[in-house]
Amino acid sequence: MTAPEDPRARFRSLPRPVDPQDTVETVDASVTRPAATESDERDRLLRDAGGV
Repeated sequence: MTAPEDPRARFRSLPRPVDPQDTVETVDASVTRPAATESDERDRLLRDAGGV
Protein backbone atom coordinates (compact mmCIF):
# COMPACT_ATOMS: atom_id res chain seq x y z
CA MET A 1 0.00 0.00 0.00
CA THR A 2 1.39 3.41 -0.96
CA ALA A 3 1.14 6.54 1.16
CA PRO A 4 -1.50 9.07 0.02
CA GLU A 5 -0.21 12.13 -1.81
CA ASP A 6 0.17 15.28 0.25
CA PRO A 7 -2.69 17.66 -0.72
CA ARG A 8 -0.41 20.63 0.02
CA ALA A 9 2.20 19.55 -2.55
CA ARG A 10 0.70 21.67 -5.34
CA PHE A 11 1.40 24.84 -3.32
CA ARG A 12 5.12 24.19 -3.04
CA SER A 13 6.02 25.53 -6.49
CA LEU A 14 5.00 28.76 -8.18
CA PRO A 15 3.32 28.90 -11.59
CA ARG A 16 5.11 30.35 -14.63
CA PRO A 17 5.17 34.19 -14.50
CA VAL A 18 2.82 36.03 -16.87
CA ASP A 19 4.58 38.00 -19.60
CA PRO A 20 3.29 41.53 -20.37
CA GLN A 21 2.62 40.57 -24.01
CA ASP A 22 0.30 37.78 -22.79
CA THR A 23 -1.99 40.16 -20.88
CA VAL A 24 -5.24 41.69 -22.15
CA GLU A 25 -5.89 45.41 -21.94
CA THR A 26 -9.25 46.41 -20.46
CA VAL A 27 -11.51 49.25 -21.55
CA ASP A 28 -13.47 51.45 -19.16
CA ALA A 29 -17.10 50.83 -20.08
CA SER A 30 -18.60 52.91 -17.27
CA VAL A 31 -18.83 56.07 -19.36
CA THR A 32 -22.25 56.44 -20.98
CA ARG A 33 -23.35 58.86 -23.63
CA PRO A 34 -25.81 61.58 -22.56
CA ALA A 35 -29.49 60.75 -23.09
CA ALA A 36 -30.94 62.65 -26.04
CA THR A 37 -34.64 61.95 -25.43
CA GLU A 38 -36.83 60.93 -22.53
CA SER A 39 -37.16 57.44 -24.02
CA ASP A 40 -33.36 57.10 -24.26
CA GLU A 41 -33.02 58.23 -20.65
CA ARG A 42 -35.59 55.62 -19.53
CA ASP A 43 -33.78 52.88 -21.48
CA ARG A 44 -30.44 53.87 -19.96
CA LEU A 45 -31.93 53.92 -16.46
CA LEU A 46 -33.34 50.41 -16.95
CA ARG A 47 -30.00 49.11 -18.34
CA ASP A 48 -28.04 50.60 -15.44
CA ALA A 49 -30.52 49.14 -12.95
CA GLY A 50 -30.07 45.64 -14.40
CA GLY A 51 -33.38 45.63 -16.25
CA VAL A 52 -34.01 45.25 -19.97
